[in-house]
Amino acid sequence: MQLRLMGLRAAFVVLLALCSVSGLHAGSDEAVELFARGDYGAVVKLLSPRWSKGSAQIQECILLARAYLHLGQVANSLPVLQSVLVIDAENPDANSLAGRALHEQGRHREAIPFLQQALRLKDDPVTASLLGRCHYLLGELSRAKVYLQRALEKDIRDPVNSLTLGKIHLQRGAGARAQRYLLAAQEAGLDSAELHELLGRAYVLQEKYVGPVMVQRVAGSPGPGDIAGGRLVLAPVEGSPGEYMVCTQHCALYEGYLLLEMRSDSTEAMFMLASGWLAAGDAARAGEFIQMQSQREGDSERITALRARMLLFSQDLDGLDSVLARASGKGILGPDLLAEFYYQAALQLRARGEHGGAIAFLEKADEKRPMSAKVLRSLAELSQLAGRRKDARQYYARVVDLFPDAPDIDEIRNRLRVLQEEEGGG
Repeated sequence: MQLRLMGLRAAFVVLLALCSVSGLHAGSDEAVELFARGDYGAVVKLLSPRWSKGSAQIQECILLARAYLHLGQVANSLPVLQSVLVIDAENPDANSLAGRALHEQGRHREAIPFLQQALRLKDDPVTASLLGRCHYLLGELSRAKVYLQRALEKDIRDPVNSLTLGKIHLQRGAGARAQRYLLAAQEAGLDSAELHELLGRAYVLQEKYVGPVMVQRVAGSPGPGDIAGGRLVLAPVEGSPGEYMVCTQHCALYEGYLLLEMRSDSTEAMFMLASGWLAAGDAARAGEFIQMQSQREGDSERITALRARMLLFSQDLDGLDSVLARASGKGILGPDLLAEFYYQAALQLRARGEHGGAIAFLEKADEKRPMSAKVLRSLAELSQLAGRRKDARQYYARVVDLFPDAPDIDEIRNRLRVLQEEEGGG
């Protein structure tokens, strides 16, 4: 393997390559003992003069490099490791450590050949993990996944492997798989704001805004949002002192509170909490967190979408229409999301028997997403119910043209034919 460590003078490389291959020095045992005690500075003080003189043996060079890495002196470790690789290019430890040092310097592309060589020589989970992290940081997710899974199969104790795999699946939109790996990282002992944020995002992707709700007796007088016995308190049960509505921990609402405790200004936490409380049916609390989040990030897409969801929940369809019109005019929400909100509003009005209002919202949805089967079908059905047969015929015709392979296409064609015959168009 061609070595590409930069900044070494040729004469200096020759001197460093003189590390002795055989013969223990009297201080070798002392260096090992110092290293075992964690006195890395003493190890450097003892071994660096020998390495500079070219009298250190290979294992002493590797020990010195490890000491430098423990001390955060990455730049000092690299020349020592190159002096070993000049003599023994097949040394798995020297290759692995060189890859680690380059990785820590942010030189991930340069680190990969050393780590690949080390892994070829010795199937080590630490090396596989480093390879995975390098590929991940280079945006090479498929390769990163292979090496990280290989490392995880050998050693489940390193939570970083599971955490990074969770990130990969989040980037791919696979919330359930991300959740599995992130929970594995948690089980391996990781507890950080980053983990809670990632878990919350995984739950949001799966629309797990609030966990399964149950009634539980809780000691004391907890308030909404308090965590008791691994459950999140939602509200007291009326007429049952000491009993509360609670939800389980695997949801965005639970992770939002854990994240907010660690990062009080986290907009991600506020988003999780707003989404969770809205799903739990507490629009007032959801509104508080929407307001807090809005003060920090303005009228973003997700803030506007949350407001729209809250207006749907409260059945304030006039307010929803106003918010969506503003979002459309400013380009805050995309056409698909706008169409979905208009469609949901239409469903509410249809359930109330207000067919005219439902049709108005569906027409707005159709304007935003003209190839939506559910919007066109609803428009056709409601137009027919409202006696607007010409409109119904046009909508059914579009369904037939756009979705000729629909399972019930024969029934749709039959409805269209009846309407055409009634209006003399058949």
